[in-house]
Amino acid sequence: MRNILLILACLFSVSMACTAEQLLQDGPFALVDLSALPEQDAQIIREANEDFICVLQGRKPQNAKFDEKAVLFKDGGTTYYKGKGYSLTIVQSISSFGKLHGYIYGSVIVFDKNFAPGNTNTVSSLRFYTINQLKELKNQQQAASGGI
Repeated sequence: MRNILLILACLFSVSMACTAEQLLQDGPFALVDLSALPEQDAQIIREANEDFICVLQGRKPQNAKFDEKAVLFKDGGTTYYKGKGYSLTIVQSISSFGKLHGYIYGSVIVFDKNFAPGNTNTVSSLRFYTINQLKELKNQQQAASGGI
């Protein structure tokens, strides 16, 4: 119980230090305070983070645009998008594990080398979905957004 209270106190003090917009709530940059960054850097991270979350919720990205120059593989639906300072891949690849069939689905963001010159410039989240699970994920998001 004491550990939970310490964690809550830390989270409360962090959240008091910046606005909700500056402190990302979810995604690969969750609980990161962007307020000290130059606005352009913060915008790249914020937009990439938003797109990452959209994909994991079964939606198309809000910020990155479809990359018309990218090669489309016949793997079940993997698509490519280009954002400001990053590339986004929506992985949707037909997969089988023994008699279990479905898709590997998720988001892969690769930041441009000039923006993220370190050892790793990629964040990703991929998981297996049965065919019905992936359909349900996408249908829930379509219903929530009014069928769009």
